[in-house]
Amino acid sequence: MSIDDYFLRSRDKRPPKENRNSTKMSRREATASMPDSPPEEEQQQLQANPKVVLDAPFRQTIQEITANITKVIDEKLGPLSQTLQAHAQQLKEIEERTTEAENRIAATEHICEMVDTRVQELENQIRSMAEHIDDLENRGRRKNVRVIGLPEDAEGTNPTKFFESWIPDLLGLETKAGRVKIERAHRTLAPKPGPNQRPRPVLIRFHNFTDKQRVLDAARRSGTVKYKESTIMFFQDLSAAVLRKRKGFDEVKKRLRDTGAKYMMLYLATLKIIHGGEARSFDSPAKAVAFIDTLR
Repeated sequence: MSIDDYFLRSRDKRPPKENRNSTKMSRREATASMPDSPPEEEQQQLQANPKVVLDAPFRQTIQEITANITKVIDEKLGPLSQTLQAHAQQLKEIEERTTEAENRIAATEHICEMVDTRVQELENQIRSMAEHIDDLENRGRRKNVRVIGLPEDAEGTNPTKFFESWIPDLLGLETKAGRVKIERAHRTLAPKPGPNQRPRPVLIRFHNFTDKQRVLDAARRSGTVKYKESTIMFFQDLSAAVLRKRKGFDEVKKRLRDTGAKYMMLYLATLKIIHGGEARSFDSPAKAVAFIDTLR
């Protein structure tokens, strides 16, 4: 291909002149249709304070929207605010009532402490008075003897006269004229038992404490005392409280009898155990049981 042919073909590929002119016109029209850029001063003001360039209608719209939102919020939060105020008032009342209740409770606790102290004092006084009364009762019974096992009606119609001579004869006591002086004698105030039932105990009050003690010592030396095939036992007459204390030692005494150990009850309710030539005294069944356990 020659150079002339090359340039001819190149001219053929170019668009027609009219098309080129129309293209230039389109570009100028597009450039002319675009709005002019705001001046540089106006751009800086817009960046510094956007509200300045807002037109009046737009600002009014914003204000209306804000007012509507505020109204809606007030409508929603109004009842809630009233409810919170009511709850606050209730809490205040509850706080006041709680404070009043706490004050009353504190006052009541103080009174209870005083009452507890007073009750404790009264209990101590009652206990002391009960012990004192029991001691007086037992002192009043010091000349009394309780006879167990004597058949019913054996004393006849005059118990005092019967026992004045019956006791020295039964125990072999040496007395003046074969009699001991007795103030009174009677059965305990229980219903009379049947023929096959256990006879009621007999309470005998001696005129002299010495005679009473001689009778108890003689009964202890005699061991088992028999009267018409009945076993007779003599005991010191004691108050009900002391008898209950002594009864607590019944199981202990049974164990001592099974082991063959010697023992005796001392006034008021003290158990004396003799073992290996040594005597030990116990005022409570638990202590006595603990000692017996060490003997095994």
